[in-house]
Amino acid sequence: MILQDKDEKSLMESTSGGAFACIARHILKRGGAVFGAAYDDSLNVSHIAVTDIADLPKLQGSKYVSSDLKDSYKRVKAYLKDGRRVLFSGTPCQIAGLKSFLGEDSDMLLTVDLVCHGVPSQKLFQKYIRWLGEKKGFPIKSFCFRSKKFYGWSLGGEYFDGKKSYAINPDCDPYYAAFLRGETFRKSCYSCKFANMNREGDFTVGDFWGFYNAKGTVSFASQKGMSLLLVNSSKGLETLKQLENEANAVPMDLDVTCSGNWNLYHPSVFKPIRDEIYANIDQPFDELQKKYLHHEEKFMYYVRRLRRKLLPQKIRNALNRLRH
Repeated sequence: MILQDKDEKSLMESTSGGAFACIARHILKRGGAVFGAAYDDSLNVSHIAVTDIADLPKLQGSKYVSSDLKDSYKRVKAYLKDGRRVLFSGTPCQIAGLKSFLGEDSDMLLTVDLVCHGVPSQKLFQKYIRWLGEKKGFPIKSFCFRSKKFYGWSLGGEYFDGKKSYAINPDCDPYYAAFLRGETFRKSCYSCKFANMNREGDFTVGDFWGFYNAKGTVSFASQKGMSLLLVNSSKGLETLKQLENEANAVPMDLDVTCSGNWNLYHPSVFKPIRDEIYANIDQPFDELQKKYLHHEEKFMYYVRRLRRKLLPQKIRNALNRLRH
């Protein structure tokens, strides 16, 4: 299934089509609590609970770093004991951990797992944030991996100095480029037993990368963002039926829905450079990124983009053959 949030403001704050936000609002409007990953003032990422729709944006947006669960499992258990509805979002392994901790299912608990590639360490991310601030000459006040402000629905992001926001080009950013190549994940992510279609959550959410296959056949197809939504349980199905006022949704062939999301079928492929990065993580980040976190210089990125735009494919192929 593919889905898009009807709330325009919420849609633009979401990474893709706002599926998580729609489900979260449904729970919050019924007096429930929603758990998810959020940044603190120092840009550490941890799981928090929100009970007010005004605080929901804290949980929206992808955070490509490991989230500290802290006491969230205990808090979920306490909310359920008090008869409160709970929505818990996280990676599939985090959902599995919650189920194991609780020991039994509850009709009051709804879970959303993510199509997860793998998670880098908080230590690496914090070193990157400090380096970025030093390089730019100001402290980084907020950070967003997937912002629609500069590039629309894409992999582009932004960071903020307190007064002005700046675009992040993923190809030219050392942390982000290495993440997208799958070079910085936790070691266990490369043998993840949850990277398959047997999902842990009542829902699975991710980007609907089959957008161009659906264009022209889905009335709300838009580059403002569209979500992949897998419904994995009877609880999920019952909740979906109640989201008509929150979202536009349409069933879609599973192969089309899941296209481009290969972590639904197998874990990320291990890259040997991963071990070199973490073996040298205590080096200054500037040295680390020069040696191991390879990324494209902005000038060469724009040259390549211009070449792609101006030169026919046959000529580009011939130039590539000459280079090699």
